[in-house]
Amino acid sequence: MAADVTDAASVGRAVGELESSDLPPVAALVNNAGITRPTRFLDIEQAEWDLVFSVNVTGTYLVTRRVLPGMIERGYGRIVNLSSVSAERGGGVFGGSHYSAAKAAVLGLTRALAREAGPHGVVVNAVAPGLIDTDITGGALAGERKAKLIADIPVGRNGRTEDVAATVTFLAGEHVGYITGATFDINGGSHIQ
Repeated sequence: MAADVTDAASVGRAVGELESSDLPPVAALVNNAGITRPTRFLDIEQAEWDLVFSVNVTGTYLVTRRVLPGMIERGYGRIVNLSSVSAERGGGVFGGSHYSAAKAAVLGLTRALAREAGPHGVVVNAVAPGLIDTDITGGALAGERKAKLIADIPVGRNGRTEDVAATVTFLAGEHVGYITGATFDINGGSHIQ
């Protein structure tokens, strides 16, 4: 089922449909919706700023707000929020300052929710990918530019969606009840903290 994560009614309809299906209750939520724009700060119009925050931050809020009460009621839940290395280093290869700020807000929300939801059996963590081969790069990485970026990555390659998926799967699993408020960097060592 699909939903516009920036619209509370759309989120409510999709989650309501899921809850009224024959599927088991939601045990894990992965907030993966996100957009970026490579616009420099002084060129960002407010509409673009609002759009980036609406999808990345408000979307995370709306979906979590709709799903979290059931998790708390059942005493069990796993929430994984997708942030970005851009939030930690203050910019990325493709994202502008609005993207960095939005993904940093996701990290703050993750930590605050971890404290609030933890006593109810719900753990909340974040994943901060670095350079991953996805449609967000839009084929913009090729030739010399790609080679230069990869040269700075200790494992010698771009990340793959499977690298991110494996970490998200782990964090959504039942054996993660004592990990909360953490950020897992997936960047091949390019931004070691």
